Amino acid sequence: MTRFCTLLRVASAMLWWLPAVSVSAAALHRDDVLGTSLDLHIDAPTAQAAAGERAVLAEIARLDAVLSAWRADSELSRFNASTGPQDLSRDLRAVLTLCEQWRLRTDGLFSCRLGRLARRWREAQDTGVPPPRDELRAMAAAAAAAEFPVAEGMPVHRPADVVFDVDGLAKGYIIDRALEAARAAAPAARGIRLDIGGDARYWQADGAGQAWQVGVADARAPRDNGPALATVALRSHAIAASGHASRGYAIGPRHYSHILDPWSGWPMQFAPAATVVAADASSADALATALSVMPVRAGLELADALPGVAALALSDTGIAFASQRWPLLLAPGAAGPTSPEQLFIEYQIPHLASERYHAPYLALWIARDDGSPVRQLLVLGERSRYLRDLPQWWRSYGRDDLPAIQAIARPTRLPGRYSIAWDGRDDRGLAMPEGRYRLQVEAARQGGGHELLSVPVDIGQPMDLKTQGASEIGTLQVSSAGN
Repeated sequence: MTRFCTLLRVASAMLWWLPAVSVSAAALHRDDVLGTSLDLHIDAPTAQAAAGERAVLAEIARLDAVLSAWRADSELSRFNASTGPQDLSRDLRAVLTLCEQWRLRTDGLFSCRLGRLARRWREAQDTGVPPPRDELRAMAAAAAAAEFPVAEGMPVHRPADVVFDVDGLAKGYIIDRALEAARAAAPAARGIRLDIGGDARYWQADGAGQAWQVGVADARAPRDNGPALATVALRSHAIAASGHASRGYAIGPRHYSHILDPWSGWPMQFAPAATVVAADASSADALATALSVMPVRAGLELADALPGVAALALSDTGIAFASQRWPLLLAPGAAGPTSPEQLFIEYQIPHLASERYHAPYLALWIARDDGSPVRQLLVLGERSRYLRDLPQWWRSYGRDDLPAIQAIARPTRLPGRYSIAWDGRDDRGLAMPEGRYRLQVEAARQGGGHELLSVPVDIGQPMDLKTQGASEIGTLQVSSAGN
């Protein structure tokens, strides 16, 4: 039911306003909750803080008996054991409804219908032989096609081709309900932090103090003492992370991801990891799982389309991609300039006389003076075969990293003038210090030539420069905000 690893950690405690009564900054740690650890912090009068702890533990135990796929006596296991009509509890009905809603919202890429496939992979660990791909594909197709209406108050039939595995959002659902239980038991609480295995929900009363400072670990290979990729400031938010290295299926000498492709039934390969912030933990949990299956660009577009959601995705080799709202959550000092755009860049794809003209592949990125990459801005051209004809960009970003290409690569463009902006942040969404950088523009055309322009740019200094390419790149103009 859990990812068995801590992907997020609190970097520093919140500073609370404390009322003039006996209070308890109650801090509870348990290592035996849902197969992982529980960390709970309640700022409330002493008796209420203790009541809140008891309410949280009781609610988690109650819902584990409903939603666990690892307990033979859970309601979910009983539901999966029968295809006859069953009266479901409010919680199991709610979770299955959420599962189906997220499945539709992600075009099937998030799915709780993969229990049979997961069971088949667990069996393969005993035999030491991966399941046949045709068998998995047939099982996945049957599960995806099954009809599964969940009408309010009506008995529910489980489709014969579907075994439900709700791990993708069950922990988030439990966190949400447990936090509600804590608030009910401790009505005078000023703030609550509830963390189960690295997925967490934070609640703060109005005017209660500073936000929680939460360090975001590398979800591809989380380590308790590893450096944080970023620090976000959370008040009443939930945060969840999903990666492929934390657990999986060991078959012979190979290790396969525990996250399965819902269409093929095969474990995801070279897939991104993701950290998601949302208003509730079940949404953050589901989205983190979905973004670890979806191409990076599609996942970030989904995050941007949902109100109040922010995400940081990491390609298989660690290149970071931040959603539009991610920088807004960064802790003070990391958030940097408030202006959304620091540099405006106008570039031209020139008209060239050619018997068989092919629109060029083109990349724009920001680098330090030593050439090390800072931020990808644009990649035009979606075939890795031709992207290799951009050697400087390929060495910085594209080489051996197909997910990174899929993350931002867009179709080539015909000759014309276009514009793009740089907000002064790096690939992780962190603000870069003022100083000198380089705008790299590289273009190559099938049957044509290759060109690279490297233009010095400055953050914090007025800029208005114009230069001209010699062949594949036309006019390039860079100006700072306000110029």
